[in-house]
Amino acid sequence: MAAKETTLNELGEMLGHVVEHMATKDEVRTIVRDEIAAAKLATNADLAALSEQVAGIERDLKTLRRELNDLTEIVENIAGYRKEIDHAFDRITTIEKHLGIYKQAA
Repeated sequence: MAAKETTLNELGEMLGHVVEHMATKDEVRTIVRDEIAAAKLATNADLAALSEQVAGIERDLKTLRRELNDLTEIVENIAGYRKEIDHAFDRITTIEKHLGIYKQAA
């Protein structure tokens, strides 16, 4: 099949159509400016969401730190009680020996 040759008139009509529908520099600038503005808004929204997430994580970490401090105090108290309980067992053993009711573990 032979390709149809394009006449100068047809070429001129096609070129006229393209020029007629082509965006101007100002239109391209406006489109680019709008796209950049939209990208900045999206970025700002992403940053705001990220900021909220970080703030939530900070709150959780502060709560965990407080709870760990509370647990540390409780554990320190328990360790102190353990020493007191051991001391009480020693005293009970001494009293049992004195009374003659002490029985050694097998």
